[in-house]
Order: sequence, then structure tokens, then C-alpha cells
Amino acid sequence: MKKLPIGVATFSELIENNYTYIDKTKYIHKMVNEGKIYFLSRPRRFGKSLLVNTLEELFKGNKKLFKELYIYDKYDWTQTYPVIYLDFATIGHKNPETLERSLNDFINMTKMKHSIELVSEDLTSKFSELIMRIYEKYDKKVVILIDEYDKAITSHLDDIEIAKSNRDVLRSFYQVLKPNDKYIHFIFVTGISKFTKTSIFSDFNSLDDITINPKYTNICGYTQKDLEDNFKEHIDKISKNNNVGPEIILDLIKKWYDGYSWDGENFLYNPFSILEFFNNGKFNNYWFDTGTPKLLIDLIDKKGVDTEVLVNKSARFSGSFPSFKLENLDFATALLQTGYLTIKEEEKGVLGESSEYKLAIPNKEVHDSLFSYILGTYTNYDESQIQPMTNNMIKHILNLDEENLQKSFEILLHKIPNLLYGKIKKEFEAHYQILAISWLQLLGFDIEGEVMTIKGRMDGVLKQKNNVLIIEFKFSETESMDKMLDDGLSQIIRNEYYKPYQNKNVILLSVAFQPRNVKCKLLGLKKASSLYKK
Repeated sequence: MKKLPIGVATFSELIENNYTYIDKTKYIHKMVNEGKIYFLSRPRRFGKSLLVNTLEELFKGNKKLFKELYIYDKYDWTQTYPVIYLDFATIGHKNPETLERSLNDFINMTKMKHSIELVSEDLTSKFSELIMRIYEKYDKKVVILIDEYDKAITSHLDDIEIAKSNRDVLRSFYQVLKPNDKYIHFIFVTGISKFTKTSIFSDFNSLDDITINPKYTNICGYTQKDLEDNFKEHIDKISKNNNVGPEIILDLIKKWYDGYSWDGENFLYNPFSILEFFNNGKFNNYWFDTGTPKLLIDLIDKKGVDTEVLVNKSARFSGSFPSFKLENLDFATALLQTGYLTIKEEEKGVLGESSEYKLAIPNKEVHDSLFSYILGTYTNYDESQIQPMTNNMIKHILNLDEENLQKSFEILLHKIPNLLYGKIKKEFEAHYQILAISWLQLLGFDIEGEVMTIKGRMDGVLKQKNNVLIIEFKFSETESMDKMLDDGLSQIIRNEYYKPYQNKNVILLSVAFQPRNVKCKLLGLKKASSLYKK
């Protein structure tokens, strides 16, 4: 049984130390033979750094590392190239001055590595001269690999001025690539986000953004075949330990960790989550525990949350992979770029028109991560505390235990910090809607949000086997809680929201919110119907 490459992103280490490696060299072969300048966006922990490192070993001509891989007998190993490898995980960026100094240090270390001298002092000129001098020394064009190119921007969305200043530094730094094209053999750039107004995208007409290119959809991540072919022993072991068949384990793995796609046809597993699952032998939220992308955190804090995206758990975009504008960040785009949404379907337009892409949350791990995080952000609970709390609330609902459900709501809202309460007070209905939606999404029911009927619009319908929960939320700073609760139940009965579900066990829930206060009323359909006559 090969070792699991947990935390290993160095290609040579994987190969030389008998770690499991999923062969992605078919896509590398296609890239190096068909183009010159590429950009790839993928969420964190999706294998981007390993891909960049594999390219480095290829261009350096380390043939022995590629034995038995797809590219081994298809690449001209006599052609080697000097490589400039810039990994922004190692570059300081707390402000533009630090970023400039750190990039200068990188250039100085690179020139020492290649034993060359530079006369330029300005950062931009120095990078340009570095490329030229390396080319002159080896009489070979240079390969430039840039990993996490956007880290110096996305890490500062809580301070947009620093983000913009860092973007300006990077724009000047990257702009030398185009005029030095004659010295460059190949450029590959990775990141989470795609920002406008960085010269990588604005200056290169020939840049090939392969993020949603069907030819490269599987360049990172594990396919179903990859999973079953390379981890069979691990699947069998977990199957045996849990006394169930391998097919049951595979179905659960798919539910938890599959579902990422960049073409709507090929679906992938997050490598990090899969490796952690096999290492621990337990289904858990591994990807989110490594840290929520700061981009998403800051966006929620600065601009709030798009409730429509949360209710429907989906969004759309048309044409090419969407870019960010620092001055106008978009919530759905952030969810897509950080991995909380993925392409579920491509709706191809008629000839001459762009495709439209339907987005959705990829799997259970990401679904629970997103809504636990949002609920935890608003209530000041740690995400690990949210799921057990919602599990208890499910039991209270199904048992029509109004008293304990009320206590659970109070506990949840009691933790809202004063600082956040100040924000909520300004537009408390919208914020409580976000709280309510996030809570609903974690209950484990199949959810339909804002369902239209012939007589009105329901706030939510939750379905679970033979149970149906119909919910109405009421918000007011002035109206009494009891009146809002009665109005909610009366609205359900009066508008006959329950009619499509009369063959099920129907439960009605009315929840009333005021700033810093919540109250609920929970009734079975028969009792509610007798209390709330037309």
C-alpha cells in the first residue's frame, strides 16, 4: 500500500518516497505542446502547487522522476530550460513596501542561484533584467512559474487600500513579462481568484485561461476512476472496519467529497479531503478546517451575504470565468473562486452565443462548511459547535418540543456579539434572514426556499422522508412577538401552504425575530388547523 501524500506538494518527494501520485502529465503534455502562456484558477488545497512543481521538474529535464507516467516516452528530454519559480506563499505582503522588499529578495536569491549579476535597482527593471540575464547565460529561453499570484491581494480585502496598492505593485512587476516575450519559453500562473487590472490578464492577449476549458477540467483533483484505482486498499480497509460493503463507503465518499466541476460534465474530488478521510478513516469536514479563505471572510464582513444565493444554493454566469474588481466584489463569484460553488451544468447557447453556466454547492462537506461558518460568524460560536446544536434542534422539531426548541434558538442568538449587533440593528431583518437561512440549510432536510403557491409565497419548506416542515419567519422592531407568531401560523393555514403535502407528517413552525430576541411556535397540522380557522 503506497503512502498517502498528506502535506506533500513536492513532485520529487512523492515519486522517490513511494507516495501515491495521480498521473496528471497527460494535461501537462498537452499544455507544453499547444501553448505558451497559461492561467489556472482552482480553490485552495486542490493540487495547484504540486502541478507547478511537476512542471518545474519537467522543464529541468528530470526524466527519471517521470518513469511509468504518461509523458515519459512522449516528451523531448534533451530540451531543458532555466526556471524562475515564484511561490507567493513565501513572499511577504502585509503592505506594498513589504511586498516590494520581498520581491526584491526573491530576485536577489534567484540571481545568486544562477550566479549572475544585475545592475538594475528598480524592482520592475530588476525583474526584467533577471529574465534577460538568465536567458543570456544559458542561451535558452526561460520558463516562469508563478504559484498563488493573487495571495498579496486576497489577503487584504479587509483593507481595500492595501489590496489595491499591492495590486499596483504586482501590475508593475508582471508587466515586464510581455516585453520580454522573446526570452520566455513558457509561463504558467495559478491562483484562487482572477482579478482585473493586473497586467497578467490585461497585457497578454495570448494568455490562455484554462480554468473552464474542457480539455483541462481534470488537471487537478481526483476523478472517480482515480479514486477507485488508486485507493482501493484504503476503501476496503474502511469498509471492513465499519462492517459494510465497499459500495456503501464509495457512495458516502461521493456524497461528502465529490462534485467539483469546471465543465459541468466531469466531476472531481478534493484531493486534500480524500487523503485526510483515508488517513483518519472517518467522514468529517477536513477542507474547511484548514482555514476559510480570507477572501470569503472579508467579503461577508464588508458586503454582507446574497440571500438568494444562500436560499437556492446556486448562481449563474455567462461566457468566460468571471473576474473580480476590487472596487466591486461579487459574493457569488467569491463562492465560485473559493470552491463553495462549482459548475454543475453548462447550458450551451446557439451558435455564436456564449454558454451559460449553472453553479451549485459541490458536496456535503462544502455545504455544511459554508453554512456553519456563516452561522458561526453571526453567533460567535465555533463552527464545530454549530452542527451538534442544529442536530438537537431537529429532534425538538420532530418531537414538537416547542419549549426546548425555543431554548435552542435563544442559546444560538445569545452569542451574537455586541459589535455585530450594531450592524444588525441597521438592517436587522436582512441579517436575521441570513441567520435563519443558514440554520435551515444545516438541519439536514431537503429545502425549498421561498416556494411560490397560487395563494402566496412560503418562506421555506423542508422535507425529510415522511416529514414536511413549513416555516414562516416574521421580523419587526415594533410588533409584538406573539402577534407575529400567530400571523405566521395563520398565513400558512389561510393560504393552504400545506395542501401539496397532506400525505406527509406536516409540522408548522412560526419564528418571530426582533433585535436581540427570538420566539418560536411549533404545531402539528391538525392542531394548527383547529386553532387558526379561516
